[in-house]
Amino acid sequence: MDATGAVVPNAKIVVTNRDTGITQTLTSSSNGGYRAPLLKPGVYKITVTARGFETSSTTVTVAIGQIASADLHLTVGSNNVTVEVSSDSAPLLHTENAEISTSISQEQVQNLPNPGNDLTFVAQVSPGAVMNTAMGDGNFSVFGLPATSNTFTLNGSYENDPFLNLSNSGASNLLLGNNEVSEVNLSSNAYSANFGGLGGAQVNEITLSGTNKFHGDAVYQWNGTVLNANDYFRNQTPTLTPRSADNVNQFAARFGGPIIKDRLFFFANYEGLRV
Repeated sequence: MDATGAVVPNAKIVVTNRDTGITQTLTSSSNGGYRAPLLKPGVYKITVTARGFETSSTTVTVAIGQIASADLHLTVGSNNVTVEVSSDSAPLLHTENAEISTSISQEQVQNLPNPGNDLTFVAQVSPGAVMNTAMGDGNFSVFGLPATSNTFTLNGSYENDPFLNLSNSGASNLLLGNNEVSEVNLSSNAYSANFGGLGGAQVNEITLSGTNKFHGDAVYQWNGTVLNANDYFRNQTPTLTPRSADNVNQFAARFGGPIIKDRLFFFANYEGLRV
């Protein structure tokens, strides 16, 4: 829009990923609107140019399964001048749909205690989720529906067990582990038709990738006998039964970076669990 609120059609819009430099170029429609589909989660710079207006730019954060809005007001003047618009904080409520959507960041995924690095574990922090503490399938259920009603996708691809509708993930189940996760989104209750045919939670996991900077990490966790109290019933025996032996080593390392700046990247991750 211009300074008066009138729409500006045929404006050139460039959407740039700040980590990889990859861009999308768009043109605003007759009502001034624009839409950049299939963006990878991350921080983007949006730059708008139009004849007779100063160039305007802002930044916006894109999360999984959510529509990020960025409205820009153009000022009359030379397009040789760039106006930087500070972005507003993320809205607390979704106005585009009625689904309950929870985004779990990379930092939260990394800091959540998670024996075995099972990716289904993080979904337990979402609204309506109940941890499975009894016998049965899956780590959690949502709003009374069984765990076999949940759907798991990885970068948009179906990740469910073909027989039980569960996700076999983490170092203990041979698929993806915690250290490769960029973001997790869990949607439930009145989600849109782009999700699968099961009525429970829709858990979408997005993996990390290389960027224009070299990044890596190394993680090691250990749990052993000396860190655990003895079992209550063992302590009640006439002759004290000692703690059972325990030695769990959980580790991971990742590294990624550019091969050709703004064009080609690499990323590698390794995880192990030794019990």
